[in-house]
Amino acid sequence: MEAVLETWLAQQCETIPGVERGLLLLRPEEPGAPIQSMTWPARTQVGPGLGAAARAAVAQGGVVIEDAHGQARIAVPLRASGRSGVVAVEIADCPKSEIQNALDHLRRGVGWLGAMGRGEADKNLLLRVIELVQISLEHDRFRDAATAVATEMATRLGCDRVSIGFVEGGRMTVKALSHSASFDARSNLIRDLGLAMEEAADQDATIAYPAPSGATPRIERAHEQLRRLYGSGSVWTVPVARCGQMIGAFSFERTRIEPVDPGTIRLCEDAAGLLGPILQMKRGTDARLLERWRDSLRIHREKLFGPDHPTHKLVAVGGALLFLFLAFAKIDYRIAAEATLEGRIQRVVVAGIEGYIAEAKVRAGDVVRRGQILGRLDDRDLVLEHKKWTANHEQVRREYREALAGHDRTQASILSAKMSQAEAQLQLIAENLERTRLIAPFDGIVVKGDLSQMLGSPVSRGDILFEMAPLEGYRIILKVDEREIADVVTGAPGELALSAMPGRPLPLTVERVTPVSVAEEGRNYFRVEASLQGETRALRPGMEGVAKIHAGRRTLVWIWTHELIDWFRLWLWSFWP
Repeated sequence: MEAVLETWLAQQCETIPGVERGLLLLRPEEPGAPIQSMTWPARTQVGPGLGAAARAAVAQGGVVIEDAHGQARIAVPLRASGRSGVVAVEIADCPKSEIQNALDHLRRGVGWLGAMGRGEADKNLLLRVIELVQISLEHDRFRDAATAVATEMATRLGCDRVSIGFVEGGRMTVKALSHSASFDARSNLIRDLGLAMEEAADQDATIAYPAPSGATPRIERAHEQLRRLYGSGSVWTVPVARCGQMIGAFSFERTRIEPVDPGTIRLCEDAAGLLGPILQMKRGTDARLLERWRDSLRIHREKLFGPDHPTHKLVAVGGALLFLFLAFAKIDYRIAAEATLEGRIQRVVVAGIEGYIAEAKVRAGDVVRRGQILGRLDDRDLVLEHKKWTANHEQVRREYREALAGHDRTQASILSAKMSQAEAQLQLIAENLERTRLIAPFDGIVVKGDLSQMLGSPVSRGDILFEMAPLEGYRIILKVDEREIADVVTGAPGELALSAMPGRPLPLTVERVTPVSVAEEGRNYFRVEASLQGETRALRPGMEGVAKIHAGRRTLVWIWTHELIDWFRLWLWSFWP
């Protein structure tokens, strides 16, 4: 118990601003034994004034406040483990307006310490509250401290969620959730938690739903809605007040469908009474961050324009010169865009007849010569058809000669027509046989087409089997962002760096800006066509890279900031009435 009292005294003295010394006196358990005393800082001597104030509080059985020469001494009677005693603190440079705050804090601490006599089980839980206070003091920032406290309370009390809120702008606002470093303040859950906290704060009482047996009836509408919508078994909220003014609330949720026991509620009230003011002070410290920034700005201004501090002045002058250089120095502004290399002329090789693929001699990427066979369609049916009509033609020709020999002019005319028909069929079959061979129309490279994976597959007349492009004569297709398209003009020069040849930029010239946009990855791009000025035989259609188009001279500041400025102007325009 002695260790608990020492920890409690240290927490009180460290939490109250300006405390220099603290004293805790307890009556002995056995008659005749010496009075137990503890000091803060440990093993230090307290002055006669603090000891006198403590003895006066014991004698009077009430609070003693002494304020003289800028020092305040406050002594409050207490009871711990069935023993009476007193706690006294001495505060230096304490204005009269802060004495009441210090007294309220000591009273809350004494009330919490009195709960130590509620049973051994509560004592263990209350020791954990001291640890929670220590956790809240370990973090400098309010949000970090509140989140750590909420998470630790949820773990120790077996809760699924613990929420901490504070009054802001006349409304209760959730500031921290257990197990969550960030959350959406506009979500329905946060709104309903705030309503439950306001419900408890408006009634200035702890509200539990379902309520324990024998509890005072309260308005529980917000708590019932919170439990019904989010699957909580039991919900209870503890409001926190300071100097008679409501400052915040702690909300607890469990999935177990049973009323929370009174011991846990008392523990939560004691914990909230200690932790609420601590977190409120940290919240106020964060709110004064702007004032600290102003002080820092004032210090830098004094160093810059005051005497001494040559390094500070040199850095400022260097920064000013750098800014002037960036603001007025102009360089070439180039618009970057993704680029793809295409053949200026592209031809397709199509199936001239219906049939089946019999042979494939090339595939995409192969370089071919004019007249080279790219592939072949199955011609067996056409060969048989050719033989059939050849035999028919020979037979009709013999009959035609016999009719001429017999001077049968009528029969000769009929047979002559049949011969012409057979010759036409033979000519058609010969044309179709020629079309079974797929021939390259010029010297170039096969861009698309691989019939080796389609042998035996049927094709129809007009099906595209190969795409070809010449080895010379390329054009570049650029995708220019719509935000930059206004600066691209026909005839503008530029450079192209291909992925296959990044160290050999190729000069280009913009030939055409097309009014065709393409949406990709949430942005719009316009198609721009450009021609190469220095071609090389190492180029191949389909190569990709990055092109940069010259768009005049601009300042460095403009080049680095114009996209952000344009975005802001558009955003402002969309909201401007």
